[in-house]
Amino acid sequence: MPQAAVADATPAIGGPALGEAPPRAALQPLPSPDETYAILTPADCQCRAATNANVANMIALEEHWASVIIECDSKVVQANLCLQRDLLELHAADVRNKAAAAALEAYYQLAGLEARKHYLELAIVETARSVQRADQLRQSGLEVDIDREALAMRLNELEDQRLQLQYARIQLNGQLQKQLGCPISEQSFFWPQADWQPNMTAIDAEAEVAAGLPNRFDLRGVELALCNLEKTTLRVARGVLGVADSTLGSVEPVEGLVHRLRCIPCSDHELDVRCRQLEMLYRDTEQLATAEIKSAAYEVVLQQQRVALAWEAAHQRRNGLDSLMARRDAEDVPVFEVSSARGRLYDAEAKLVEQLADLKIAEVRLRRAQAALAAECGF
Repeated sequence: MPQAAVADATPAIGGPALGEAPPRAALQPLPSPDETYAILTPADCQCRAATNANVANMIALEEHWASVIIECDSKVVQANLCLQRDLLELHAADVRNKAAAAALEAYYQLAGLEARKHYLELAIVETARSVQRADQLRQSGLEVDIDREALAMRLNELEDQRLQLQYARIQLNGQLQKQLGCPISEQSFFWPQADWQPNMTAIDAEAEVAAGLPNRFDLRGVELALCNLEKTTLRVARGVLGVADSTLGSVEPVEGLVHRLRCIPCSDHELDVRCRQLEMLYRDTEQLATAEIKSAAYEVVLQQQRVALAWEAAHQRRNGLDSLMARRDAEDVPVFEVSSARGRLYDAEAKLVEQLADLKIAEVRLRRAQAALAAECGF
């Protein structure tokens, strides 16, 4: 193909090949709140999520059924069912603890989003005002000492961020509605009442481990199975081991009178094997729990430092804007320079809010690792 033909076949960016841009007023808007929000506090979010955890409620019914049939069978079966009932109770509390943590994470993500959207709207208004000023100066034939196209691109980027935040708001509200047991509706919105005052108290990782390990549901479950291990509870012990790995506890004596007569000593030997396995599982679980709590503690330390850095950056931006405003008249500071300083301040304040929300989430993860969230709601 000749070179000229190739050039002619290539559509120009922004030319007719892209078609006419649809009028924005004709596009379907994303659902957004009107003047009505449902107020939601952290404690309410935490405990409603723990209470409405569907899997935990199903486990509670299983626990109830175990309690019913305990009275209807032999002592050997009763011993197994009592242990199984107690293990079910621990597992249900563990599920509620994780459900509360997941809801609180979504809660603080939504709270941070709403706060960041406030600063984003301020930045959009400021940038749109600068674009309008540049157009007015250009129409008046005056020199414009700023790149008007760069301002327009900046405004476009900010409006795109607003669309993304609106979509994320719909997702987070739907997630919270499901977790709190509310009807799912894209027209209903929560307003999280978050306390943005950061807790900058120094974290002692070892102290957090010492406080959290006794509450861990996984450790308590293995310990319960180990302390109640006897010939009559071997079946439950096999089930506990099977949670760690499907092959553990899979080898068990064959049912039948002949086998029982020929393998009377088998129970004693299996008891020793299961005891050693449970002890090994307990040590391994304890190490993993310790690592999880320490990791969560150091995540809080990290976020405290990031909050401090973000606060310092926002403080510097505020001081810079105040300095410009103080000498604006005396030194004839360009209005576009003041507007740009305001935009940088809004960006810094939005970043600070984002880091504050991440600090709150890190604190939630630490409390989850310590199995504290369900206990705080009475489970």
